[in-house]
Amino acid sequence: MIMPEHVEMLNEWYESENFVEKPILSEDQLQEMKQTIQEAVKFKRKIFIFFYDNGKVGLVEGIIKGHGMGKLEVENNDGVDYLAPSEVVDVSIV
Repeated sequence: MIMPEHVEMLNEWYESENFVEKPILSEDQLQEMKQTIQEAVKFKRKIFIFFYDNGKVGLVEGIIKGHGMGKLEVENNDGVDYLAPSEVVDVSIV
């Protein structure tokens, strides 16, 4: 029998094991990402955007529709996602 305290401890352990430090990007990497994003916007190409959020790296796939209020607006099959440029850790055109 697993007690609620044990479930909580197991969940905390699982979260700590999967924690990822935020990557530190070089100026070259930042410049390359900027160029890739500009190309994707200019030619309306689908893009993979890897982003950092609370110890995890996530992925958004879509077309960048614009940027406003300091966020990238990425349209995908599920709607629209908004990402701060400081969260982005890698990009690639599909």
